[in-house]
Amino acid sequence: MELEFLRPLVEFINSILSYFYNITGDYGLAIIMLTALVNVVTFPLTRKQIQSSRKLQEIQPELKKIQEKYKHDKEKQNKATMEFMKDRKVNPLGGCLPLLVQFPILISIFQLLRDPSIIKATVEVFDPYFLFFNLDLTQPDPYYILPILAALGTYLHQRMVLTDPRQKMMMYVFPILIVVISVNFPAGLVLYWLTNSFFNVGNHFLIKKVEKYGKKEDVVEEKQKEKAGVALNNTGKAGEKEPQPEPAGAAAGASAGGASGAKGQKASPGGGAPKPASGGSQPGKKGKKGKKGKKGKKKKGAG
Repeated sequence: MELEFLRPLVEFINSILSYFYNITGDYGLAIIMLTALVNVVTFPLTRKQIQSSRKLQEIQPELKKIQEKYKHDKEKQNKATMEFMKDRKVNPLGGCLPLLVQFPILISIFQLLRDPSIIKATVEVFDPYFLFFNLDLTQPDPYYILPILAALGTYLHQRMVLTDPRQKMMMYVFPILIVVISVNFPAGLVLYWLTNSFFNVGNHFLIKKVEKYGKKEDVVEEKQKEKAGVALNNTGKAGEKEPQPEPAGAAAGASAGGASGAKGQKASPGGGAPKPASGGSQPGKKGKKGKKGKKGKKKKGAG
């Protein structure tokens, strides 16, 4: 039964696929190009999903401590876990956003492949076969190649995304579920899921590499700032130790002033401080005369 509320989305997806089909002439390539377009549009959500998974992996030791602390009270355990995640700004449902976006697109492709008359209304000649393979994209894959590859891509993606040990079983259950479902779905729909899984794996490696490169740049920038700070401190210390040179004009003026002052002292006849040579000799003469006078008085007294 066709879902009427998805009819506008089905027509929109059909117009995009028809455009790519008119360019390539192959409906399988058109589906791959649609998958690439959807991954580019939903890349911010995919990035949030990977970051959320990484944060969950980082806080696993703290979550285990909470589980051990409230292992006998599940209600308190769940409440403490949610409060802890809220404090760390970790959204446990952040990894589900890309999948929620993909579901309407999957349903739209399923309806288009189940009823090819919608596709034929927008293209001149519709060829449902994929490349040189004898594979009708509107029918299930009789060779089970696409379902097996889709399960492999799902396993690789789940292995990168799932970080909670309690969800480890999903890493094996979900790929098996994909195989069981895919053998009954149109091959074109399985091709979309397979391509999307490998795009998700590529996005994971790309985001990981970009973040690693960003961390290296931050480390280099911090080292450069540290080196600049050390060099600035050393320059300041050197400036404090080394005396500042006196300007040549000021030094010449000071020497000239000193010379003129000395000349002024020698030229003054009586005012100011006495000359060191003349002033030093006068007291000596007076002392000698006084001594002679005393000696003469003694001689007269003796006579």
